[in-house]
Amino acid sequence: MPGLFDPLTVKGIELRNRIVFAPVVTNFGLRNEQTARYYAERARGGAGLIIVHGTPVDLFLHLSWVQKLKPLVEAVHREGSRIAIQLWHGNELKGEAVAPSVQGPCRGISREEIRTVVEKFATAAVHCRDAGFDGAEIHGAHGYFINQFFSPLTNQRHDDYGGSLEKRMRLALELVGAMRRAAGERFLLLYRHSAVDGELQGATVEESIQLGKALETHGLDILDVSAGRGQKDNLSIPESSAPEGTHADLAGRMKAGMSIPVIAVGRIQRRTVADGILREGKADLIALGRQLLADPFWPQKVREGKENEVVLCTYCNTCTEEMRSGRPIYCPQNPDLGKEAEA
Repeated sequence: MPGLFDPLTVKGIELRNRIVFAPVVTNFGLRNEQTARYYAERARGGAGLIIVHGTPVDLFLHLSWVQKLKPLVEAVHREGSRIAIQLWHGNELKGEAVAPSVQGPCRGISREEIRTVVEKFATAAVHCRDAGFDGAEIHGAHGYFINQFFSPLTNQRHDDYGGSLEKRMRLALELVGAMRRAAGERFLLLYRHSAVDGELQGATVEESIQLGKALETHGLDILDVSAGRGQKDNLSIPESSAPEGTHADLAGRMKAGMSIPVIAVGRIQRRTVADGILREGKADLIALGRQLLADPFWPQKVREGKENEVVLCTYCNTCTEEMRSGRPIYCPQNPDLGKEAEA
């Protein structure tokens, strides 16, 4: 089984190790020096793959806008990391609130409008590729628009996009297929999915496994396994009782039926835990989010046997609270977070 610092090559693109910086929303903006330095610092610290946080797909429809992200891409590449960006679609289309089917203030989206959404993601993939990104990740998790199609709780459609599991998977498969055809083979496609049983999303892990297998046949390169249903929900169990690597078992269940790489995420701080997840075959890649906010040099320190020098995340969730408030995130453990451009 691979170790944490073994390289991984996917579609001819080599990741220098198995460490991924998870897509943490910052509220720093994107096309500025501060953000470029922020991501470059996580690359300098040793992460093999950087995933830029979820960003509305509509912003990527014009290549001129996306090209202004080139300094960010180049800054990360200079530090030896690969970079992807997470594409997100919310419950809004042309200023109207939409959903798979009527819910709250949202009307049901039409089949023609669904095709428009698919076309947006295909265009975004091409523009991201042309701006130098190594890949793009579809945000299909956490109860957002795309995840709502998969959930029988939020998808009450009676056409080709709702009802049976095959129909509830249709949008995700169309997105991956369209992006693959548009961007070509040498561009990484990732998909983030919440693999949660029962009441949170109404679907079972077994259904999530079927989704993963189907995504692979449609051209997916890497499956990013998360948990939790919604933007309004607490996405993890209480920190005081959450085990390290809390979602790794979910990733392992998904990976068992797939041949493409799988990312595990969820409160991972120690090398022994990360290596254990890889060794047990639960995942191929390990994502760290809040821990790389607290100490972007976690990978370097761990690799050099200086784990005792790591500044540990305390899971106080200050960053999450600031993010949800719309303010730029900060970390009590790392006063330099967001100030990398001042160094």
